[in-house]
Amino acid sequence: PRFGANCSLDFGIRNLRSTIRQLTLPNNPADLPISIRQRKGVMNFPPITPLAFFFFILSTAAAAAAAESSPPQCKAWLVQSIPTDMPDLPRVPGVLSSSDVLRWLAGNSTGRLDIIAQYWSLVASPEDPRSGDYGYSEADMQRFGAGEGAAVYKSIEDASDRDVKIRLLQHSGVYPDFTKEPTELASRRPGNVESATLLLSKWWGSGIVHAKVWISDRRDVYIGSANNDWKSLTQVKELGIYLVDCPNIAKAVEMYFDNLWKLAFLNSSIHTRRVWDREWQVNRTVPCWSHFIDRRARCRSPIPSYVEVPHVRGYPILSDPRMLKLPIQTPGSNYSTLSPQMNYLSFAPPELLFGNHQTDEQGWVDTIKSVGTGMTVRISTMDWLGQSEFTDDAVYWSSLSSAISQVVFSKHAMVKILVAYWGHNINNTDQYLKSLLYSNALCSSSKYNHCSGRVEIKYYMVPGYNLTGPSLTSNGTTRTGNLYPGFTRVNHGKYAVSDVRAHIGTSNLVWDYFYTTAGVSFGTHHPAIVRQLQAVFDADWESQYAVPVDERRSYSS
Repeated sequence: PRFGANCSLDFGIRNLRSTIRQLTLPNNPADLPISIRQRKGVMNFPPITPLAFFFFILSTAAAAAAAESSPPQCKAWLVQSIPTDMPDLPRVPGVLSSSDVLRWLAGNSTGRLDIIAQYWSLVASPEDPRSGDYGYSEADMQRFGAGEGAAVYKSIEDASDRDVKIRLLQHSGVYPDFTKEPTELASRRPGNVESATLLLSKWWGSGIVHAKVWISDRRDVYIGSANNDWKSLTQVKELGIYLVDCPNIAKAVEMYFDNLWKLAFLNSSIHTRRVWDREWQVNRTVPCWSHFIDRRARCRSPIPSYVEVPHVRGYPILSDPRMLKLPIQTPGSNYSTLSPQMNYLSFAPPELLFGNHQTDEQGWVDTIKSVGTGMTVRISTMDWLGQSEFTDDAVYWSSLSSAISQVVFSKHAMVKILVAYWGHNINNTDQYLKSLLYSNALCSSSKYNHCSGRVEIKYYMVPGYNLTGPSLTSNGTTRTGNLYPGFTRVNHGKYAVSDVRAHIGTSNLVWDYFYTTAGVSFGTHHPAIVRQLQAVFDADWESQYAVPVDERRSYSS
């Protein structure tokens, strides 16, 4: 089903013309419609001439046509995937499921569908010894909800059969499927389906396409953490936003898609430079138009919609980032407002859209700093690391931790951080989280002024996180003891919400995701979205699956 209808102006005008052509003026006022006829004891209208009646019908038809032709209002829903076997996690009313939303986006497409994905694995592979699904029975796969991914894949196939123009953009994928699914979709309908693989490591030395974005008919959008993987729909905890009838937002996201799409077909070897990055103090590869290169040595950007900012090294915080002031309906929330609210998009890496939009790093930092005095910031992420993860030389990165410490000290804010704990935790996460907790000791011990802010951190442990992988060994003879497919049972959402602002993204909180990796975020000051996102976080935070980080204990996956 589609939320909202989209009637064209031409349709309304045709109705108006039809009404005028069929108009027959009555000779007797008694034959007029009862709503305008003289009725004793009810209303006393003056006599109505045929000409007056004509203009009455004309204005009524025009009003109806205008109502039909006016664009539908932008609407937004929060979207979640909740893994099976989590019965004690409270569900927040009005939040949609990821699988439904992705099927709707493909199913409602009439002219165009653009998809950005890290990788594809919508169709399960329990019979492939190379797969993390290997060895699970048909009953197991049904219980896991694997059919949800197949249904999403089928909805894309159906869209291609309707001659919808489809562009599929992704990283090289993951073992063992890599780009099998998008390649097959393109090969079966070469006239209207295109697939492109973009290797960002050729442009930035490391990094991948990590954004998870669907754009339908330049009007409807999904932005969130869910991969094009059946497991992301039913075995991984995901968070996103579904925007319907929002062309201003969709077109801005499409501009980013177009830039990535163009990179996929450019020769990176003639458009990159190896430079000394004075901001991050490392040698690294960047596009030749990057602000990390001296202005006089930069090339002309081959991608459109790029803005040069003079006297700038790197990508600083913008004082007036672009905002989209829009009224957004929130049918999934008990709280609603018709007044326009400030919304924004942020992107990574910064070389792709800086100047038109803020960097994704700024979106996160500004959300943390938007917290009111004595209020709470809530942050949820899979990965947290105060440095780079994939660069040759380590980059120290304190942008988010500094913002957190600042609001703890100056605004006496409470900062709650929820980090995934699973079978593939990255090294040093525990150490960096505990360094944040030291802010509490520094704050409370200050003799120079009163400091009452606080940081609280919990690990989110989805049941079965340590029992994931193939059910059988690769030779197919021995049971592994695993209970769930590989790379599942994890909190994968990436978002932050203060008391006044919500930020929903696709990037893990590690330096690489903001400077070498493709990511997109949607942010808003809409109070209904803020409140509902707070409720989603609180349901996780207060559940039995969230365990406080103990500074005295060493955690390892």
